[in-house]
Amino acid sequence: MRRLLLAMLGCACSSGASAQLVRYDFAQVTQLCVNALSGQNVATPVPGFELRLLKDGRPVYHRAFGNWSLDRTAASDSSTKTLSGAVIVSLAASNAALPPGLGRFTLDTTVGEYFAGLDPQLAGVTVRQAFSHTAGIGPQNFAQSQAFSGAISSTTLSLQQSAQVMLGIPAAHPPGTVFWYGGNSMHIAGAVAERASGQSWNTLFASRIAGPLGLTATRFVLSSPTNPRIAGGCESNATEFGRFMEMLRLGGVHQPMDGPAVRVLDAAAVEAMFTRQSPNPVTLIASPLDGVTDYGVGVWLDQRSSTGELLGAIAAGARGFASWIDFDDAMVGVFATDTTGSSNVKGLYTLLRAAAEQAIRNPLSCVADFDGDGTLAIGDVFAYLNAFFAGDPSADVDGGGMTTADVFAFLNLWFEGCASA
Repeated sequence: MRRLLLAMLGCACSSGASAQLVRYDFAQVTQLCVNALSGQNVATPVPGFELRLLKDGRPVYHRAFGNWSLDRTAASDSSTKTLSGAVIVSLAASNAALPPGLGRFTLDTTVGEYFAGLDPQLAGVTVRQAFSHTAGIGPQNFAQSQAFSGAISSTTLSLQQSAQVMLGIPAAHPPGTVFWYGGNSMHIAGAVAERASGQSWNTLFASRIAGPLGLTATRFVLSSPTNPRIAGGCESNATEFGRFMEMLRLGGVHQPMDGPAVRVLDAAAVEAMFTRQSPNPVTLIASPLDGVTDYGVGVWLDQRSSTGELLGAIAAGARGFASWIDFDDAMVGVFATDTTGSSNVKGLYTLLRAAAEQAIRNPLSCVADFDGDGTLAIGDVFAYLNAFFAGDPSADVDGGGMTTADVFAFLNLWFEGCASA
């Protein structure tokens, strides 16, 4: 038997093992997900969804529930705002020094710099206001509501033509005076970005965000290739959206698991995204997050410490798709679905974030780190075998008494590197 174990040890020496030692107990997370299928913690049962969690960029949980499948593409709806916000700050970082109206684009660029003959209030709307729901642009009657929605959803108008239609409707409020959640002003800002850059919105997104991140399933599918719905037209999946959010968590750097780091966004651009752009205080007209008006560039700033430090941010879509960053726990979560409504699962997001936070903050011990030095190395195998041959009860890995099965169980854990539970 010693010869067999020594042979196995030789294989271990030549193969090595993962250096990841930390694993987590996500039992409460899983139970919340299972319960949601039957209608617990939600108003109506959620037919299907998946949840993906990243800790320090490493996937630690990824499961599908109900009629969903892993990495199924979903309509990300309003979570698109965060993708578009990244395009906006990227262009602002590269075009800030150009002449006004001749390519210059900053968060304080006004609509009037690129669209002539407008009502003074509309002309004075800034990109900053347009991407923080404070532009004051919105319908004041049913006819205007139809005009706005018709322009955004048109498959025959271009983004430029759509913006022209919307800019023909008077501003409802002076810019910067109200918080009015919606996508109208973002659509107009997208048209401004096209004019400033001389490129289509889809080209901007592909070259500045999707390409550098290797996103192939994340793309604008509504309303048309020439009229992308800036605030709600993307589809994506859990893995790709999580990769995007992890890049934001790292201050604009994409760190592949098996390659060199790639800077996607300037650090200052990401800082702008996660800085409150909406005035404080501001008159609230509409917010889907229970009166919250804390908003950056295309993203909700939904968790702060008692001193105002930003702890968490979230992108949330109308049909349930959501992704959040918990900065204090170095964690990213993606809840992917398009089978329910955001109002139905808002409370579930809160519970899942809290449960994941508890798991992350209370990691389980790693049996494979047998010598307890915090690293996974061949010394752990030697230490385990010494304990096993000495009859030490600590070598009873499977809890069924000291047998060779314990050695196999230990080596499996060692090769897996204590993967998450």
